Amino acid sequence: MKFICSLCLLLSSTLYAREVILVENKASKEEALMVLRVLQEKFNIPRKLITIRNIANECSKDSDAIMHLCLKEDAEVDIVKMNKFVVEKTLRVFLEMEEN
Repeated sequence: MKFICSLCLLLSSTLYAREVILVENKASKEEALMVLRVLQEKFNIPRKLITIRNIANECSKDSDAIMHLCLKEDAEVDIVKMNKFVVEKTLRVFLEMEEN
């Protein structure tokens, strides 16, 4: 039941076509795929919740994403924005699924 409620909260927060996890990539394609693998394998986040956007300039600051990451040219990842409430209440479910 906890999973269903958390999933409903997550889906309701994405009905406005906003990204759940946005990774803006200034690094190489291989490094972006590595970040994607970490999110999927270590944190058990489904691929359809992750958007990777290749960019040429600076990472944007005005994203509506629940979690906005910036993969810089040196492969360092910065957290631009994170809605802690939504992350704690919903994305945590994916970690719990892995533990069970």
